[in-house]
Amino acid sequence: MSSNTDDVKGLSGKEVLTSRKNHGDNIIANKKENHFWKSIFNFFKNPMVLLSLIAFIIYLISGKTADAIFFASAIILIFAISSYQNARSRNALSKLKDFTKFNCKVIQNAETVEIKTEAK
Repeated sequence: MSSNTDDVKGLSGKEVLTSRKNHGDNIIANKKENHFWKSIFNFFKNPMVLLSLIAFIIYLISGKTADAIFFASAIILIFAISSYQNARSRNALSKLKDFTKFNCKVIQNAETVEIKTEAK
């Protein structure tokens, strides 16, 4: 297999625009997820949260409403902190993905040009 690209001219600028118009941009589409419901589900899978929830229910049934309110407020506070940290982690990961985009070498107008790959 020969790697001689001297006779390859590639697409012209006009041909690139026409190709993009006809076939669309060469973009990798990422799947959007609903992180809210996923984070709620993962939050309640945590054993400490389950124990706190059970303690809340036990205190509520036994009539100790002050302790039940304390556990409920602790669960809400833990959920708020964990949701905030998860959102920050997702944002940092998104920025890292943008920062580490690969470059792609293409031949346009008989020249080798390096362009960034894109993701949606």
